[in-house]
Amino acid sequence: MIVTAPSSAPAAEKRAPRRPSGGLRRTFALSLAEGAVSLASAALLLWLCLRIRINPMDRIGQVSGLAGIQLRLMVMMALTVLLYLLVSRWKPGAATRFGAAAVAGLATAVIAAGNVVSLRGTAWPIYANWGDVGNLQQWAYDVIDGVALPAMYPPGFPHLLAWTSELFFDGDMGKATKWVMIGFLALSGPAVYMAWRMLLPPLWALGIGVTATLPVIDPYKPYSALVLAVVIPVFAKMCDVVLHSTELGRRRSAATGAGLGLLLAVMFLLYSGWFLWSSVGVVVLFAMVLAGLARSGGIRGLVDGLVPLASALAVFLALAGTYLVRLLGSGATTKDAYFYFDTWVDPAYFTMWASGTPGPLRSLGWPPPGELAGVGLFTLVLVAGLGVALTLGLRQPMVLTLAACTASAFLLRYWYAAHMERDQAVQLYPRTSHQLMYCLIALTGLALYYAGKRVRVWLRLHEAALRGGARRTAASRRPRAGVVGALCALGLLFGLAGSATVNAYMPQDPGLNSSGQFAWFSHNIRQADGQCPRYAVKGECSPYVPPLRGPYRPPAVQKPFERLTPPPALSVTPK
Repeated sequence: MIVTAPSSAPAAEKRAPRRPSGGLRRTFALSLAEGAVSLASAALLLWLCLRIRINPMDRIGQVSGLAGIQLRLMVMMALTVLLYLLVSRWKPGAATRFGAAAVAGLATAVIAAGNVVSLRGTAWPIYANWGDVGNLQQWAYDVIDGVALPAMYPPGFPHLLAWTSELFFDGDMGKATKWVMIGFLALSGPAVYMAWRMLLPPLWALGIGVTATLPVIDPYKPYSALVLAVVIPVFAKMCDVVLHSTELGRRRSAATGAGLGLLLAVMFLLYSGWFLWSSVGVVVLFAMVLAGLARSGGIRGLVDGLVPLASALAVFLALAGTYLVRLLGSGATTKDAYFYFDTWVDPAYFTMWASGTPGPLRSLGWPPPGELAGVGLFTLVLVAGLGVALTLGLRQPMVLTLAACTASAFLLRYWYAAHMERDQAVQLYPRTSHQLMYCLIALTGLALYYAGKRVRVWLRLHEAALRGGARRTAASRRPRAGVVGALCALGLLFGLAGSATVNAYMPQDPGLNSSGQFAWFSHNIRQADGQCPRYAVKGECSPYVPPLRGPYRPPAVQKPFERLTPPPALSVTPK
């Protein structure tokens, strides 16, 4: 299939004429205000939840904390709807933008607030200074001490931790990590919403982009999920710019490409894994797009399409080229031989991950059986959404990009899994489950979006017959009611999903082998200041293991990618 600009699409789906420079400036100002509203709503909810006073090691305290977060969310949602109704009387378009942006900020601020509650009384992040988060803290100390970082891991997050700890936390890396992780959780909703706003109207950006992010949000390492949720719509916007480069003009398309290249570089330096899983699909997609431009516009069309790509690539390489070279150089020698629970699971199953369930439930059999030949109803909905999205929007940049990233993730997932026994290597392939889930949920949302556009076209064509003069007044009120309904429904969804995510990470006895054990360790390991966390079991805690400092590194004892052994667990059930 050769991709061409969608000039042959139905009239209702053709792009609107490009706005003049004054309109662009106004749109940019409104977008900045949108982002500010989203960040402000997230910050306000987080600040309100700082006042929740409970014992996070007590289950009754945890339930009270969860309810306290939901109460504050309800108040914020009520204020959001009230402000929307007031502003919509004069500026309905701006009111919809700001209402959707505010709900997007609340969506992940709920999870950030849950981290605040679950870690109350300890300076540690989830899992203290062990496992992956311990490695990140060690690398941040390495940045301060001038020790080289591992060639394979993106340098962005360790540098951010190092700067934050020195600027705001007097060098306490554990405390800095805790609050940086909480900050990334709170930032995720606004960042994802604004990324999708480059492609969709406000309510659809909220309903598709932020909803698709819910299953992949990880309170333990939220920055990786944020990169996934942002980089896919950035790829889609890049595809859109290339497809319409002739219409945009070379100067504007080059500037837009440079901006997108900047975003891609920042994301790549923060977490590069999703670039790997998307690489095959993205390369094939842009090759097809350029071939289509050459076919429809000749040499000029091809050159126009190459301008934004070249601009984006130049900025990307200027900022992230050094790390890219190191990463490619280490790829041939880095072997991930860490086999864990997910590598025993049917590789075709991706719709849930067992890490959020206690060990006794997993021992009953995983994955859980589905209704249709082992395939669950939720998966069937995603499959149907994929089919409808491809049917209605095959030439649309969003659908093309999501389909390409989905196919790429499946291809590399099966490739590494198929060679796992021969190579005795995992190469992190189970992480493709997050990308597959995110892309397929977004495609299902786009199926509804394009179906809705078709329905609206049909209604406009038959408007006179369907709607009489007496009904016009009532019909004019429907948009406001529809926005209120969408905001309330999505706010409830985000609150429920956020509470479930937070609950899974509330401190739990390590004997249950659930995600809650990581927060339990955070409350039972001595802090860098020499004190036990406030709610440590019986006031006792495991010893503090200081990080290695300075340029000297003893020979490695552990195998590559082997996880650190958790600290000795206290044999006391928290009460």
